[in-house]
Amino acid sequence: MRVFWAAEPKVGAAFNDKYYGFRVLTDSFMDFFGETIWKQGEYGNANGWPKDRKYYVMCLIMYVTMFRSFRASESLALQGGYPLSSYIILRSVKDQAFALAGAANKIANFPTLFGWEGFGGEPWTKEQYSQVIKNRMKIEDKIVRNLIGAQSGLSQASQDELMQWNRMFNWEAHRGLFTMFRASGKVIESKKFEMVLGPSPDETLETMYTNICTQVAWMILRLLPYMRRAETPKDAEWNKKWKLLDDSYRMMLDSLAKMGKKIAPAIIELVDKQFIFGPETYYSEKAA
Repeated sequence: MRVFWAAEPKVGAAFNDKYYGFRVLTDSFMDFFGETIWKQGEYGNANGWPKDRKYYVMCLIMYVTMFRSFRASESLALQGGYPLSSYIILRSVKDQAFALAGAANKIANFPTLFGWEGFGGEPWTKEQYSQVIKNRMKIEDKIVRNLIGAQSGLSQASQDELMQWNRMFNWEAHRGLFTMFRASGKVIESKKFEMVLGPSPDETLETMYTNICTQVAWMILRLLPYMRRAETPKDAEWNKKWKLLDDSYRMMLDSLAKMGKKIAPAIIELVDKQFIFGPETYYSEKAA
């Protein structure tokens, strides 16, 4: 195990140095993400929490959860050298972003998002717990259809790319298929079974992670304005930072599109049509 412990930070550090531009943008995004959560929490603690928007605190905690998940994903890549394990966590982050987009776009209210719309207080029966799970799966499917599927209004080309993109998360999350097939490919190429148990540099996997991370981060950035209450004091500097990051992510995706990556224009269309939030956006709730 000591061999792994020694190798992990070295491989992670090499990854960090190699993708310097990506790191600068991602670190700037995470600073801004954390700053936004912190300010909203401090504002609530100082001025009280809204009684006319009873799910606001739940919404804010969803952002905190998303921040922690995103940071956990980063830590695996940067400190351990495991980009595909980071990719698995990004699947959860993507799902969290989609749920918040469902709320922000008024596809569902918060009780519906969690599957307990119409249920009374706990304790629930086994049958009720089962129904809550079914309800949650149902609304998650509806959100996917509305954001990237048949009811999204996106071009057919973008729908096809995005549905494939969505399925790809599952390939690694369930059974680690990308990791296994990548290892198999190396054995076939080298015609030798090498006992590499720990992390090793792999540009294909690293690029896969950086691209997905960039795409998911841009969606989260577009959702950050929704975190703020309408009575939050105006902040021109916050608006400026948000716009700078938004422009930077667009440039990154534009560059990928010019390289012929078909997913890039699909992500751009998704963000422009389904994540249409900005500094003028504030928290609101869909009526029950």
